[in-house]
Amino acid sequence: MTRKRRRLRKIKLPKINLPKLKVKKKTGPRRRIRKSIIIIPLLVISLIFGLFYVPKMIDNGKLKDLGYSKEEITAIRELKLTKTILDNEWYSDYLAISIRDKSIKTEYIELYLVSSSLSDKEFLLYNRLIDKGYNKEQVLKLFKHLRFFEITPLLVFDYQEDIQVYIDDCIANKETNSEDYFVLSNNYYTHYQDAKPAPDPTNINLLVNKTYYVDASFEPVQIAPLSVQYAAKDLQLSAEAASALAQWCNKAISLKDEITGESPVRFYAVSAYRSYERQETLYNNYVKAMGEEKADAVSARPGFSEHQTGLTVDLAAVGSEGLSAFKDTEAYNWVIANGADFGWILRYPEGKTSITGYDFEPWHYRYIGVDLAKKVVESKLTYDEYWMLYLAPWNDEANTYPKVVENKQEENKQEENITEENITEETQPEENNTEEPNT
Repeated sequence: MTRKRRRLRKIKLPKINLPKLKVKKKTGPRRRIRKSIIIIPLLVISLIFGLFYVPKMIDNGKLKDLGYSKEEITAIRELKLTKTILDNEWYSDYLAISIRDKSIKTEYIELYLVSSSLSDKEFLLYNRLIDKGYNKEQVLKLFKHLRFFEITPLLVFDYQEDIQVYIDDCIANKETNSEDYFVLSNNYYTHYQDAKPAPDPTNINLLVNKTYYVDASFEPVQIAPLSVQYAAKDLQLSAEAASALAQWCNKAISLKDEITGESPVRFYAVSAYRSYERQETLYNNYVKAMGEEKADAVSARPGFSEHQTGLTVDLAAVGSEGLSAFKDTEAYNWVIANGADFGWILRYPEGKTSITGYDFEPWHYRYIGVDLAKKVVESKLTYDEYWMLYLAPWNDEANTYPKVVENKQEENKQEENITEENITEETQPEENNTEEPNT
């Protein structure tokens, strides 16, 4: 008998909706951010931006309109030139380049507007002209219209009230004038006007010309006789110049011609130191013969002659006739090419009469020392110009240009003592009937 399984009934229980328990979270007091706290800093930042960046952006735009590049504008700001340039609306290609490469000397900024190239010598010339009495506008005008070698003579010339007359004269002669030749239509140098005693007359670099003089009592330091091996009889020079002359002559003599075996450049001194009294006699003779005006054109007044310094010689070639023939000799060509190596310069070059006050004198040479002589020759200036530019005392020390390299004589210079025994018998010059120069 089988047992039946009992089926269980599913009983559905009624749903009981129990109330949800609310758990209260512990919270602090609710914070509200005030709008003013955000707005105020934003206003401050905006104000700062407006005060500093907006004007900068405006100025940059103006600089760009003048022609400056982004790189140049950055450099202008670094150099603190923004206001100066904008106030004056200054621009030139050369100024922009000099600003960009940071080579500009800001105290001469206006000079960059009228020039295409500047170096220390131009800055020095600028200051020298100011020191002479020219104002900034006059100097800038000179640099705008003239070349360096056309401006330097003004250091020697009289002060020019109307600078335009001088500029027009230079422009009219522009095609013929150069560093080697300078002739003007008008005269700008009144000789012996406002004459001054030569500063430091015992220095071998002293200047004696038709403005600067030495007094009647002046005599060279350590005057020494010249050997007849390289000079006419009874001539003297300062000891240093005498030694330099001997070395100069000996070098020329050592150059032997391959065919004749003799030197083709033999020369000697026909005039050297001349006292104040001797020069006075020469000058007065010319005045008696032709009057003062013409005498001044061919002869130096006493005290204004370089021969009194004991640093000057007049040369002649052995075998030539007279001083004027010297320029046509091989000796002259060699002397011109090699004189600076022994401290000598041609004092009155051709085509520079308006500056030196003397016609071309190929025979007249001045000793100034090797170092200075090489600098003068390299500059292509007359010694008058060079001395006024680089060596003259300043009228006002405030005008001094700080970058000037002083022309000092070589230190620890070894001088060779030349005696008559050092010079061979064959070096003795032949006797010549040469007239004594009068400058």
